[in-house]
Amino acid sequence: MTVTRIVPEKEQVKKVKVKRKSINQKNSVAIYMFNTFENYLEFCNYLKNSINNNTYLKLKNSTLYSYNSKYYLCINISNIDFNTFKLIHCSTVEFGTHITNSDIFERKLIEYGNMIFKTNAINNCVKHFNNK
Repeated sequence: MTVTRIVPEKEQVKKVKVKRKSINQKNSVAIYMFNTFENYLEFCNYLKNSINNNTYLKLKNSTLYSYNSKYYLCINISNIDFNTFKLIHCSTVEFGTHITNSDIFERKLIEYGNMIFKTNAINNCVKHFNNK
């Protein structure tokens, strides 16, 4: 019995280029997590009593959710000037935590979270829960 091996001619190898779809969208929402509702109330009162007390009135596109015993403030930042956003961000991180991947996390909050204030979350909190 004779066994022979046939060596194939040079195989043609096609190179396949893989292109990833890149989602090149800017974050249009900033999300901050507060451990307790009291922390959120303190933040709202701080904003109301801060040097520029009209700053919180500019945040009409803000929503408050509760999810897994935490409270999440979603602020639409597409129509806010940079200085206002910087002031809000610096104030917020004193009382809460900034959430990364905010666009993805916002979808999760919409689906699974409980909406407390649909719009104007900070102003509504100051109006309804004013402690100071």
